[in-house]
Amino acid sequence: MIAAGLVMVLTIAGAIIGVGARRIVHAIFGLGISLAGVALAFGLLRSPFVAAMEVLIYIGGITVAMVFAVMLSSGGRNEPGEGLLRRTLAAGAALLFLVSVGLVISGTEFGPMPEAVDEAWSVQQIGRDLLNRFNVVFELLSVVLLLAIVGAITIAGRGDESLDPAAADEGWA
Repeated sequence: MIAAGLVMVLTIAGAIIGVGARRIVHAIFGLGISLAGVALAFGLLRSPFVAAMEVLIYIGGITVAMVFAVMLSSGGRNEPGEGLLRRTLAAGAALLFLVSVGLVISGTEFGPMPEAVDEAWSVQQIGRDLLNRFNVVFELLSVVLLLAIVGAITIAGRGDESLDPAAADEGWA
């Protein structure tokens, strides 16, 4: 029970860092901390395969791709300021959501997992599902990540005249 509480605190702390950070790179690191908490939660739920995939795909793949996209783009340098009213409303909505989820969880009786649930989370079943039912989803995610990186490179190249083909032709003349 103490481990679950610590994992919950880690996940929520990462989410608070991700939402409250002024710099986008710090927000991405907060997202990574929150995703690490989710991976630990899967580990506590006796699903080591899903926990490992959480670390490999989300922390190792998506957050790293987000960091590269921010580093390559010039848009991450100047973040617009946010008003106090907007931040207060967002914090209130987040607090309302947190209290609602807490009430639902506290009112739920958790018992031992049925045998069918353990079988559904087995490595063999997850492998079958990834290759049969969900393969298109993962292919689409890889395309989205590729487009994000190509877009960041395109945005970064707009501010650099050395990437302009007309400027390159003048340099060789």
